Amino acid sequence: MSELAGYPPQPNVRPSRRVYSQRYRVWAHVLLWTPIAITVVGVILGLGLFAAADADPTHSSSALGYLGLVVWGGLAVLSPVLLGSFIAGLVMLIRARS
Repeated sequence: MSELAGYPPQPNVRPSRRVYSQRYRVWAHVLLWTPIAITVVGVILGLGLFAAADADPTHSSSALGYLGLVVWGGLAVLSPVLLGSFIAGLVMLIRARS
């Protein structure tokens, strides 16, 4: 159609690659590694609290087991936010590397 209108044909040039800033790459790493760190700390803290509650046969340490359940419940409630942050960071990191 462009030949009929008198325009020269468009050259086949690849578009230039988008350059992402250092700040963008830093936020990508923050969004990627923060949920991983929170999850690892929460699981280890929960397991530690369960082990501490199980090691003491008295009834005074049962609160530690309940606290471990609260930590794991918090991880379960926050899991959509943590997963969303992880996926966003992963997408940002892939964009910055390509």
